[in-house]
Amino acid sequence: MQNYNVLFMGTSKFAVPILEGLLESSVNIQAVFSAPPKLANRGMKKTLSPVAKFAEEYQLPLEYPTSLKDPEIINKINELSPDIIFVIAYGYILPKEIIDIPKLGCFNLHGSLLPKYRGAAPIQRSIIAGDKVTGVSFIKVDEGLDTGDVLLDAELIINDEDSYQDLEKNLSQLGKTLLNNFFDKLNTGGEAIKQDDNLATYANKIDKTEAKINWQDNAQLINQKIRAFNPNPGAWFEMDGKRIKVMSSKVIDIDGNPGEILNDELLIGCGQQALQPLTLKKEGKGLVTLTEFLKGNKVNVGTKL
Repeated sequence: MQNYNVLFMGTSKFAVPILEGLLESSVNIQAVFSAPPKLANRGMKKTLSPVAKFAEEYQLPLEYPTSLKDPEIINKINELSPDIIFVIAYGYILPKEIIDIPKLGCFNLHGSLLPKYRGAAPIQRSIIAGDKVTGVSFIKVDEGLDTGDVLLDAELIINDEDSYQDLEKNLSQLGKTLLNNFFDKLNTGGEAIKQDDNLATYANKIDKTEAKINWQDNAQLINQKIRAFNPNPGAWFEMDGKRIKVMSSKVIDIDGNPGEILNDELLIGCGQQALQPLTLKKEGKGLVTLTEFLKGNKVNVGTKL
């Protein structure tokens, strides 16, 4: 691996293992760009993004541009004259002026096997769809939405119990293991493969309205949504005027009226089969097991949720 000059742009947890892998390699990380800190919690304290926290911990040069169209930012990147820009789960779209700066190009790690699931939520959408296989793609960034040529990709099995959090971690770690292969291909002038736009599908951003459980859906689909929305926004239903988030569950091969509590273990009827919550979060409370939940909450068999 050559001693490339690298500018890294990223915000979310998905990007951290790649930054970690670059730090462990021989490349020179010139700077890290991340989304500005958010004000959060009761004291309205500044909360750093996962990438920013990592950069601070390892004393990497860190910046929070509020606009990539700002001429000062573009001039700064020009002055850095990076060989490569990595932009991963950053939250900002790169303008052409920046895409054209690095000598070898801008590259993105995307959480799907492109051209499937272009867009904001490929990991969640693959779980909701019930896919058994997904993967990651290293692409050369162009002006489109995840439309760039694919330099390298790799598959990953989706386990039946994987939540979004689990799959995000597994995919980002897979991306990290591919870094040496990525640089080998870059060094040898390996050809990137153009995506077939006719096969493209889109993974729209998760809307919070999707998180409310529709008991008319079949139990398998509800279970997949519960996994996809864990930890955020959390799939939920209402009971006794309180919102209850279901963080994990299992499908039971029993039929019952959709939304009806079928037994005193909170088994709930669905459009097909039934759903058994396993871990739950009541509004204003922490995560508990079903056993713990039942100790503090009365369940009335026959109640319609």
